[in-house]
Order: sequence, then C-alpha cells, then structure tokens
Amino acid sequence: MRKIPCMTLITVLGISILFTSVSRAGATDDSEQVFQDRCATCHVTNQVPKAIRRDVMATLPPEKIFDAITSGLMSLHAQSLNADARKRLSMHLSTHPWTGSTAGQMSETLAFCDNPSALKSDAWNGPLWSGWSPDLDNAREQPVAQAQIDEGKLADLELRWTLGFPGATTVGSQPAIVGERLFIGGPGHAVYALHAKTGCAYWKYDTVGKIKGTPVVMPTAAGTMVFIGDRTGWVYALDANTGELRWKDRPDKHPAASVTATLVAHAGRVYVPVASLEETSGMAPDYECCTFRGSVVVYDALTGKRVWKTYLIAQTPSPTKRSPHGTQLFAPSGAAVWGTPTLDLKRGLLYVTTGDAYSRPAAKTTDAVVALELDTGAIRWSWQATADDAYTNACLIAETHPQILEECGPDLDFGASAILRKLPSGADVLLAGQKSGVLHGLDPDDGTLLWQKRLARGGILGGIEWGMSADDLTVYIPISDTWENADTPNAAGGIVAMHFHDQSIRWRRPAAELKCLDTPGCNAGQPQAATLVGGLLFSGSMDGHMRVYRTIDGSVVWDYDTLREYETVNGVKGFGGSLNGAGATVVDGWVYFSSGYGLLGMPGNVMLAFGPPAQRE
Repeated sequence: MRKIPCMTLITVLGISILFTSVSRAGATDDSEQVFQDRCATCHVTNQVPKAIRRDVMATLPPEKIFDAITSGLMSLHAQSLNADARKRLSMHLSTHPWTGSTAGQMSETLAFCDNPSALKSDAWNGPLWSGWSPDLDNAREQPVAQAQIDEGKLADLELRWTLGFPGATTVGSQPAIVGERLFIGGPGHAVYALHAKTGCAYWKYDTVGKIKGTPVVMPTAAGTMVFIGDRTGWVYALDANTGELRWKDRPDKHPAASVTATLVAHAGRVYVPVASLEETSGMAPDYECCTFRGSVVVYDALTGKRVWKTYLIAQTPSPTKRSPHGTQLFAPSGAAVWGTPTLDLKRGLLYVTTGDAYSRPAAKTTDAVVALELDTGAIRWSWQATADDAYTNACLIAETHPQILEECGPDLDFGASAILRKLPSGADVLLAGQKSGVLHGLDPDDGTLLWQKRLARGGILGGIEWGMSADDLTVYIPISDTWENADTPNAAGGIVAMHFHDQSIRWRRPAAELKCLDTPGCNAGQPQAATLVGGLLFSGSMDGHMRVYRTIDGSVVWDYDTLREYETVNGVKGFGGSLNGAGATVVDGWVYFSSGYGLLGMPGNVMLAFGPPAQRE
C-alpha cells in the first residue's frame, strides 16, 4: 500500500535511490554527476511522492545508503555500478564519515535495568496494550479503565523519557505494553524490551529487517511470547522475558515478500498478513512484473508450525505478453495485505483488506475486502471496491518506461484494517476505509455493500491511510490527502466523525494551521492511525504534532509539537519529525508514540513516553 516511487522499502533503510540504466560500470569518479544523471529526477525535483529528499539523505550514515543500493530492491537498478563506485556515491551523499558499521547496527548504548524481574502472572489483569488494537474488532478503542487518563490528566503529562533509533529517519512501530514491560520494533533491525516507566532495557533482539508493525504479546504454555514480522518477510516468536528466539519463519518465499502490518495472536494461533515490495521492483524495464500474490498465513503460536496458508489470488501468475523491451510480463499479481486482520469469532471469519494489482488482468480480490474462515482459511466471500486497478511505481515515471503505460492505477488500495461494529438494530457492519477517501459499510455475513460515504478527495497517498477508530456509535476518520495537496499543504488532513448507523456527519475538524512551512516535508496530512480513549481521540499529523480531540465536538484539548531534539535513554541523538503509520499507545496514565517520517515528510527517529509528573507517582 505504501507507494514509494524511485525508492526502496528495504528493511534496513526506509530510504531509496533510483538508478536508471547506466552505460559505464562505475567508471566515473564524479559522484555528483552520477547523482544528477540517475537520482535527481526523483530526489531533487520531487516528481514522485515519498522519494526521500537529498537533505534528508545527507543525515543518514553512508553505510545505510550503500546498503540500499547494494542489497535492497533498488540494487537491480545499480547493478552496473561496482562496489567502489557505490561506496563513493554513498559517502558523497552523506554528511557522516564512513565507519564500516553494518547498516542495521548503528551506535547506541542501552542502559540495562538493575535486577530485572520476570513478567508477573497478574500482568494480564492490569492495564495493557498488545498489537494493533485492544480488541479483535480493530476499533483501536482503549477502555478508560486500561488507559487511566482523562482530559484533566492530559494537562499534567510530562515527557518522561525518549528512545532514539540509531541511523533512522523514519519510525513506524507502535509500542505494546504489558505490566511494566514495553515492547517496540525499530527501523534499525531490532525489537526492544524496555521498562515502560523509565526506559531501561531488559533485552534487544536483532532482526533481519526493520520493523514497522506493533509487537503482539500473548501468554502460552511455555511462558509469555512476543510475535512480530519484519520488512524482509520474516516472522519471529520471542520469549518476552529474555528475548530468546523461540521460532522464526518466512511465510512467503517471494523475494519481495514483506510483513509490515501488525500480526494477530489469539487462542494459541498467530495470524500473519503478507504484503510485498514488488511495486518498487516493477519500475525496472527488465523486471518480469509481476508474480507476488498476497496471503494470510496462520501458525501455531507455541511451535511455529503452519496451520494454513491462503493466497488471496488463487491463480498462479502466468506469462501474459512481452514489454517493448522484450521482458516477459506475468499476471495476475498483487493483493498485498497492509493492514492487520480483523477476527470475527461469532461468524468464525477473518477479514482482510487488500492492495491493488501489479499487472493486468487484475484479480477480483485486489482493492477488496476478503473474508476467510478461521479454521481452514477458505475464502467465504470477497467484495471489490475498485476494479482493474493495476499499478507499480513505474507509473509515475512512465515517460521513461513505456512498457507500463497501460498499468497505471488509479492506485486506490486499502491500507487501513476493517473495523467490525454493531448497529442499533443489533445487526453488524464492517467498516472499510480506502485511499479513495470513501468509507464502505459491508454486511459481514456475505460482503454485501450496504452503503458508501465519500469523506475526502483521496488519491495515491490520500483518503483513509492507516487507521480509523470507533466507539459504539461513531467512527473517527483521520484524513491524509498529503500528495494530492502537495502545492497547498494546509488543505490536507483533518478529522471526520461519522455516525455509522445512518452515515450522518457528527462533526468535521479541518487540519490545524501549519507552523512548520519553512521546514521541508511539512504538511497537514493525518495518515497516522487514530487511538480512541473515552471521549478523547489521539491523532498524529505530518506537521509533527500529536493532538487530542474531544469526541463530542472535535475541539483540540492537548497538542504536543515533536519537532525538537531529544536526549534519549540509549545515547542516540534524537530528533522529532512527521507522524505517520501506527498511532498512540495509551496505558495506565501514560501516552507513548513515535515521531519521524523522512520519506514524504519530516525526518525523525524517536519514541516519546509521556507520564504524570514524577513527584506524583
């Protein structure tokens, strides 16, 4: 769902460099000319969304840039540059010296907790947050008894500690908290277990790729375990107390397979949605596009044994035609799953929303909501929101890639998870928000469309991006529209509160006036997932602010600007930026969220922990 033209979504980085075909295999020493010839189109003139700006690139260690063009998805575009030329270019673009550190192991100094104790058996009876949502309905509504916060306590919140992610400009993971333990994934290839109130470390586990999803914590017969996936497509089961690896698996062997969404753990099983970065590969003229098809894979939580796997495109991709370059093309493909599955125990179903197709003909399960049987994985029903939506990132540079001119969007896939709610009549409704800016209401029994409501302009990076929240009567929808309003950044963003039983608008709050217009990447879009606590809605913005809205009228009652430098508990130089991806975790009177999105917005590398004044604890 994340469209990163001219850039790699490689797990190590979250950065990108586009290389077009080269005529000399690294023969030049003129790295600036190499950049101008092969990178500037996307990274300077900003012709495509979310290509990292050169000033942001300069803040990265050169080893990260080198890793992106050597082993990332963009490596196929740089294959005619030899290793020495790639190193010179990386050093030229970065303001940091080359130290030889591996890209995933930048410098940090963790302060480990004194006399750490194991998770207490009663931790599951106290305040907690595990996974994408506190409930299986994916409403992202934290009960007040768990949150222990109200409007009066917001004013007293203080920034108590921060964690810095070394060498990062984009942070995507939201913390999970059980008892005194905080678990979070990092963009530097790691999962951290920290003390929730002080930030001291229990353990750190190094992963193959960087982490975007929220850790899921679940008690098992062998003790409490943490489950998480990474951008290279690996899934990990870790001991929550020690960080020891219990099992790991790569649920899809496709080279571009990726697990970016949060997993679901329930009743001894772990449900894994599988996405893909093949949209990026598809921009290469000689890439045989495309062969990935999204899936859901279910594991036994204790052993890691697969219970079932269902491809959301049943047909294996087969050859269709050749491009003008003579490259063999394949279809059908796509249907990546970017959002967390929604479990419906009453019906025995699992609902996923899917991404677009990568090639035509597009499968009917792309840009769709799909219901699978929990026990077997069989598809019960599928409903498609946008037909024939075939897209790769080459679509935005189509003039230089004529073979893909007919495969160009409109790129209106789903990134947000579906929300299951009960109507006043007693019937249920499944709410699915799309990048088109349209909210769809479906009958969860058979996928029948009940109604549609347009709430935003929508587009490639527009509409409803990562997540809504809902209570018993109202769904709260943050609006993105960042790319669509690039020339008028204050026109993006805002919140809509809608009664889902009759689709009436309860209130609509426009985005706040921007105060960061002199900072590159500043805009008012609100793609970040919202978090609901009682009468309060937490919503982060690309302008770097976390705001809390009263759900009764949409007025802002708390506003924190993250654009500053921070001293962190792990000795990493910290700085805040745009807020995107997963949202706030609110537990036991504390508020936690991450800041930094250096792709389309403002770079940053911190997780912030707010609590009551220390003297009151």
